[in-house]
Amino acid sequence: METLTEIIAHIQSYMTSLDWQYIITFIIICYGINHYKVKEGLQKATGTHTRTRYRVIIIGVVYAIGLYFLRGYKLQQIENLFQSFIFALVFHKFIVEALLYWLAKHALPESISKHILTEEQIKKINGNEGK
Repeated sequence: METLTEIIAHIQSYMTSLDWQYIITFIIICYGINHYKVKEGLQKATGTHTRTRYRVIIIGVVYAIGLYFLRGYKLQQIENLFQSFIFALVFHKFIVEALLYWLAKHALPESISKHILTEEQIKKINGNEGK
C-alpha cells in the first residue's frame, strides 16, 4: 500500500509540475492550424504538403521557443517545457482525439461534427458503423 501511495504522489507531483497553459494553448493552436481550410491555405502559401504530425511538432517547438523568451524562463525550466510538450503530444493524440471521435460517432450531430473533424474522418466513422 505504501508503494501505491508513493507512485500516486510521484504522478501527482509530475502532473502539477507541467506547464498546463502551454499544453492547452498548444492543443488549441494545433487544432486551429490543422483545420482543413487553414491547412489548405498554408499549403497554397508555402507550396509544400507536410504531414499533420510534422506540422504539430514544428508548431510545438516554435511555440515553446517563443514562450521561453516571452516568459523569461531559465535554463532549468527548459526541461519542464519539454516535458509539457511531450505530454501535450501524447495527451492530444490519445485522449483528446479519442474523445472527439467518440463524441462525433455517438453524441454530436453531423452539423457540429463537421466543424471538429474533416469530411474524410466523418465518412470513416460513419462507414465503420455498418461493420
